[in-house]
Amino acid sequence: MFLALCVFLSSVPAAFAADSDPVVARVQGSEIHASEFAAAAKKAKPADGVALTPDERRVVLDGLVDERLLALEAQKSQETLNNPLVRKALVRAYLEEEVYEEIKEPTDAVLQKFYEQNPGLYATAETARASRMLVRVGPKVTPAAAKAAADKLYAAVAKDPKRTFAATAKKASGDENRDQGGDMGFVTRADKKLDKTVLKTVFFTKVATVSKVFMTREGANIVYVSARRAPAPKTFEQAHADVKKSWKAAKMDDAKKARMAKIEKASKVAVDDAALTAVVLPVRKARPTAVKPAKPGKPAAAKPAAGKVKAKAQPDPEPEIIDEDPESDDPDEEEEE
Repeated sequence: MFLALCVFLSSVPAAFAADSDPVVARVQGSEIHASEFAAAAKKAKPADGVALTPDERRVVLDGLVDERLLALEAQKSQETLNNPLVRKALVRAYLEEEVYEEIKEPTDAVLQKFYEQNPGLYATAETARASRMLVRVGPKVTPAAAKAAADKLYAAVAKDPKRTFAATAKKASGDENRDQGGDMGFVTRADKKLDKTVLKTVFFTKVATVSKVFMTREGANIVYVSARRAPAPKTFEQAHADVKKSWKAAKMDDAKKARMAKIEKASKVAVDDAALTAVVLPVRKARPTAVKPAKPGKPAAAKPAAGKVKAKAQPDPEPEIIDEDPESDDPDEEEEE
């Protein structure tokens, strides 16, 4: 499988080479150009350490010829063409060399216009200032014992975490931030350094409160959220890299759609609807979703009509150990640094 993938990819550069690139060899109608040979020659080590001899050059070229012959032979195999990895690699190479190559580098003026046409798309991530206490599970500490110890710590800090959490964490926590009172600083939902359950709990905990005790692989945890910062719009300068990335993605998508329309117009595609309907697919079990209680004075959201499915993805379910509202709309509850 891997060999088939490699030999197919090896044939791509020659097919897309520019006319100005001299041909150094022809293999059954397939051309090997100077640029491809030069790229392969860079990886070869001359015997004298300076330059490749004519014989060494021929060895490099022979390797490219063998590779091309294998690629042409593999192309004849229907089994190889049916390999999804090979097809994806070929499609990716075709799009990059034949379609996306036409997209020019954007100027700042073009990016500025794209930025202005997409207000609200570029913003800083929501962050929360959080601290954690951890009772580690170990050879002498069972999960049940860790949970029991954490329950006692929770009882000690729950009423006034602003005053008691840091001091208690310095004495009792097994977290690496113990000396800082468990303070982890401001974190985002996409933080890669923290356990996913810890992050999820942080963003489901109200400001100025502590979470209930919850378990992770490390042990029993309690988190305290002291502040939260809502997403804020980025300036063009701040979002420049993101704007360029999304502009390019949009252009690539447009170019792909345009090329597909051209290809489809010249192609014949037959679909057997009966066979398609008869394909047996596994039934996926729906994920449970947390339902946020309606706030006083606001009517509860109506249930969708039977047979209708919302297109918008549902949020991740709330951790079972959290019983507070996921978010608070009361600005008085937020406490900034």
